Amino acid sequence: MPTCSPDAAPRVTFITRGAFKLEMSKHRFQKSVYNGFILPIAYGLAQAASVFRPKLRESLAGRMGFDDRWKSAGEEMTERPVWFHVASVGEYEQARPLITTLNETRPEIPAALSFASPSGLGYARKKENLDGTNNLRFIDYLPIDFIGNIRFCLASLDPRLLVFVKFDLWPNLVWEAAARGVPLVLIDATLSETSNRYSVLARGFYRAVYEKLDKILAISDLDAQRFEKCVPGHRGISVVGDTRFDRVMERKNTTQSRFSHIDRNNRLVVIAGSTWPKDESHLLGALARVAKANENLLLIVAPHEPIRGRVRDLLGWADANGLRATTLRALGQKPPHGAKEQVIIVDSVGVLAEMYELADVAYVGGSFSTGVHNVIEPAIMGIPVVFGPVHKNSFEAIELLNRRAAIEVENERDIFDTLSSLLEDHDVRNGMGRRAMSYVESQLGATDRCFQAISEYL
Repeated sequence: MPTCSPDAAPRVTFITRGAFKLEMSKHRFQKSVYNGFILPIAYGLAQAASVFRPKLRESLAGRMGFDDRWKSAGEEMTERPVWFHVASVGEYEQARPLITTLNETRPEIPAALSFASPSGLGYARKKENLDGTNNLRFIDYLPIDFIGNIRFCLASLDPRLLVFVKFDLWPNLVWEAAARGVPLVLIDATLSETSNRYSVLARGFYRAVYEKLDKILAISDLDAQRFEKCVPGHRGISVVGDTRFDRVMERKNTTQSRFSHIDRNNRLVVIAGSTWPKDESHLLGALARVAKANENLLLIVAPHEPIRGRVRDLLGWADANGLRATTLRALGQKPPHGAKEQVIIVDSVGVLAEMYELADVAYVGGSFSTGVHNVIEPAIMGIPVVFGPVHKNSFEAIELLNRRAAIEVENERDIFDTLSSLLEDHDVRNGMGRRAMSYVESQLGATDRCFQAISEYL
């Protein structure tokens, strides 16, 4: 491993000729395939697809001019920062408790935060102040993973530590940071048994990435075992838990209700959160039937991507089923009410976690497509959690099932029967809710364990 002078500003990395040759030759095949084929082809496809996909177009356009922003950020840093890289909103929420702990413990060390997606970046820019009142000093897209881009960013920020969250590892960023001697830590590390990174074909490539990490802090024993199979002999794999549990508890304890303008009018509330079209093909019919059978019910539907077309389609579904509907933003523009509406469509990003406090039952989306989304957010509110069959990506979803705090559904009929049963039985709802909250409380403390693990690099 290259060594560096900790006091140099800017830092100079010293690498012996032999070590440099070893570093360059190791995993040469994987690096050649990635930089010669995978990355250029992926970038070309992204450019072509951006013509038809506004979110992708926004992502590529937002990365333009990154060099000026990163250079300026580096020049303004009075100390070498800890650089956190996340994919989107969910991973940002996982990183936030550790950034807070860093600020409380080592306030002189600045933090920088890079994103892969525009939704995550936009969400964080609305949430965060970069005025020097806390340690977070820089937020931006991570540029496309070309070697030149990555070397420029590393030279500009000169980080003392690079923290990845969950899974969004960009190979050149990992390889180039390791070559510079920057410590690399993956927190909230998880590998589901169905992950393609765990497959026989992909394992060789990801081994070339994972073995460069100094520490892999897994969320569970099973995840740690899968990483050990991917990188046999790695000495930095340990189990510390998931910082999402700390984050949802923090938000629950510190956030005041933003939804006093929604009048429940003593109704039961079902929230369907982070839904995708594949969820809705099973879900919406069941929700309409439940609403028609129970007038004392308020439905709140939060699509994963609340773009205009999706919101319009959901409003159309409600109208076609004779259900009075409005949007969350429209409600906010009126005096406190909502008793007349039977359906509220959430057309804003970043509010779902707090909205679960309104619910009596929650359905969590993604579970009929790529994998269930965050089930911890409704669980901490002490309510039953319902999701579809695709949930092996989520250790906590499996745990909630094992503890009888969640229910798996397979189709529209299952959803209707499950929701009807839960809404009719107060004792069953409360029992499941208590077990859900108890599970979340039992998992707290991962942030402190993560901080202890990275402290040696600070």
